[in-house]
Amino acid sequence: MKLKKLLILCTAAALVLPAGLAGCGDKDSEQTGSDHSEKDGNKDVDGKEDGDKDENALSDTIRWFNASYAILTELNGWDYNIFAGLEPNFSVQSGQKKSLEEWWGVTDRQTADETLDWILEEGHRLDFAANASYLEECGMGELAESDRLAFLLDNFDVTDEEAEGYISSYKMYEQFGAEAIDGWDYCRALNLMSFFYLAGYYTEEEALDKSLEIAVTLQEKFDSWDALVDSYLRGYEYWAEESSDERREVYEDLKKRKDNPYSVDYDTALEKTW
Repeated sequence: MKLKKLLILCTAAALVLPAGLAGCGDKDSEQTGSDHSEKDGNKDVDGKEDGDKDENALSDTIRWFNASYAILTELNGWDYNIFAGLEPNFSVQSGQKKSLEEWWGVTDRQTADETLDWILEEGHRLDFAANASYLEECGMGELAESDRLAFLLDNFDVTDEEAEGYISSYKMYEQFGAEAIDGWDYCRALNLMSFFYLAGYYTEEEALDKSLEIAVTLQEKFDSWDALVDSYLRGYEYWAEESSDERREVYEDLKKRKDNPYSVDYDTALEKTW
């Protein structure tokens, strides 16, 4: 959910929600729908017989990276069996540069690094936690769920739709705590490294090295792919202000495939293999 400042009427005037991130509007978008690669609907790996060794097979560590953003890779029609989802070439690089500028405001290595720093240090989880903490201070947690909509509409300058969004995100906070959507930011950080590599802002080794650093931090926050994806989907709902059902369906479908990207053990020892 994009942060919107609320003006409380019934509590101390000094209490106001933190302002949104100035200049970070492009960071509130997600890069999807690229047409640089079309992929056959059959995801079986190259038609190889069981037991055949694929010389180009990814290490478990890189497979782990790919799995962390496989849902979006699939939605884009890319290949989660390739690091970053596409084989780099001039056309891919040109397309990724355009997409990164449009969706993230990234135009070079400096802005790529700035965007990565933002998502790792703040991301949407910072606003999520600040909003929830403020609403808690205003007494939201003491109200029955049936009374929360009226409370927000009576005391804050919000629409019905915005109020429903705050109710939904506060419920996430009550159930899962301030770190409820951490998976969203960290999965997107790993995804960004793949975009930066395809755009030519990072070399492959640089992108993999940074991905390893991010993945080690992320892996410790959850105990399974299901737990990580749940957090990622909560974050999607917070950001997009819509249901994550479509992405949930993609996740469940991917797990049924012969080349299920989530077949790599969540607790894989992540190490440099390149």
